[in-house]
Amino acid sequence: MKSRPDARRPGALLALLAFAALLGFASAAVATEADSPGLQPFKARYQATYRGISGGQIENGLRPGARPGQWLYETRAFPNLLGRVAVSPQAAERGVMEVTAAGVRPLSFDFNDGKSDLAKDVRFAFDWGAGRVKGVAQGKPFDLPVNLGTQDTASVQAAMIVELLAGRSPQGFTILTGSRLRDYRYWSEGRATVVTPYGQFDTVVWANQRDGSDRVVKAWHAPALGYVPVQAVQFRKGQLETQLKLVSFERL
Repeated sequence: MKSRPDARRPGALLALLAFAALLGFASAAVATEADSPGLQPFKARYQATYRGISGGQIENGLRPGARPGQWLYETRAFPNLLGRVAVSPQAAERGVMEVTAAGVRPLSFDFNDGKSDLAKDVRFAFDWGAGRVKGVAQGKPFDLPVNLGTQDTASVQAAMIVELLAGRSPQGFTILTGSRLRDYRYWSEGRATVVTPYGQFDTVVWANQRDGSDRVVKAWHAPALGYVPVQAVQFRKGQLETQLKLVSFERL
C-alpha cells in the first residue's frame, strides 16, 4: 500500500502537523470597521493531510494577553494514530505579540514538541529597544539583530490580516523561523469559492514563498470570518504536498 512508506517517515508527518505553525498559516480573526476595531478571540480547527493521507487536526487559538494591546496566539496538534508516529499530542506553539496602529510586533515565542529531550524546541524573546532577538533553537543559543517589521511564525499572519483589513497589498515579510531570519515574498491570486467541512466560503487567495525555496504556500482567507483562512495548501516543485481545511470555528 502507498501509505506505508509515509507512515515510516516521521519527518513527513511532522512537516504536515507543523505546517500551520512553521509556514505562516497561523491565522488571526479581526473585526470589521463596523464592529469594535481590533482582534477578536477565536478557536479554529483544521483537518491536515499529507499527500492525501490524514495526519490528524491542528487547532489555532487567539486570546487577549495580560496588557492592553497584547495577544496570545497558540497552536496545538491533535494527531491521529498515524500522526503520532511523528508528533506528540502534547506538541504546542505559543506566541505573544503586540497589536497597535503601527502594526503587529512579536514579543516572545515558544515551540515545545512535547518530548522530554528538548532537541526540537524553540524559545526566544525580542528586545525591540536594543533591536535584537535572543533565544535557543534545537539546543543552540542565538542572538540576532532585527529590524522593525520582522515577524515570527505565530505573529506573521496577524500582520497579514492587519494589512488586508487596511486595504493594503503586502509584498512580503521577514520571518524568524527557528534561529534564522528568512525573507518571504507574498502575492495575491485573486478570489475563489472554497468548500470545506465547515461550509462554503468566498475567499481572497494569497500565496507566499521563501527566497530560494521550491515550496509555495497558498491560503484562502474568508472575509465572512474576519479573513481567517479556511484552507491552505503547500506545493513542492509544483506538486500538492500538504493541505489544511477548516472543520470548526468558534468566537470566544
